[in-house]
Amino acid sequence: MVGRIHAPNRVPLYQVFGRTGRRLPVPCLYMRPQLRLVAPLLFALLVAIIGGCAGSSASSFDPTGACTSDGSVSGAYPELEALVPVRYMDAAPGTLDSGRNCSAANLGRLADLGITEVRFAGGTWTFGAERASVLAVFTAPGLTAEALADVYLDSARTANRTKILGATTPTIEGRSARRLDTQTGPRLQTVLVWPSATTDQVNVVITNDLPDARIDDAVAAFGGR
Repeated sequence: MVGRIHAPNRVPLYQVFGRTGRRLPVPCLYMRPQLRLVAPLLFALLVAIIGGCAGSSASSFDPTGACTSDGSVSGAYPELEALVPVRYMDAAPGTLDSGRNCSAANLGRLADLGITEVRFAGGTWTFGAERASVLAVFTAPGLTAEALADVYLDSARTANRTKILGATTPTIEGRSARRLDTQTGPRLQTVLVWPSATTDQVNVVITNDLPDARIDDAVAAFGGR
């Protein structure tokens, strides 16, 4: 089918997550048989921050034309995937994916701001024992780091068994960023969101059980862009 890329129904962990705030069952995190944007064995990565698990209503995802369903697949938007750091912790990402959201459920408060479609790309690095990092890029006309960070914060506030440890505003490359630290059971998660040097583009780092030094390395991997 011309212009259509076939892929299973799935939502990457870095995707924009909706309003429901419900805790997800583990299968919602699976993406591909091997790693999928987050490895299947990484069963608890950022469950608290996701807040929704909507995917494409069809068995295929079409990244072209009007956005009628949410979805992602490797190679959907090569120009966005090219913006994801190619190296982090001296390694290439285990998986690289891209897609878009247009449903109100997954756009969350972005829909209230008049944003009707968000495109994204991200890579995932896993280090065993549920330790992992996702480096991602989002783009949409009018998208800001503040608005995207609020979506993650909304989901964390309503997620089951999740404690917000801190919500701070660091500075990255002279730009105002938003950092969210949470804990779900014994797992510590961090979401760091800051404006790209390109208008209407936002960088995101999501980590699970990684120290600040590794978070700093993830930010540095973007090379100031």
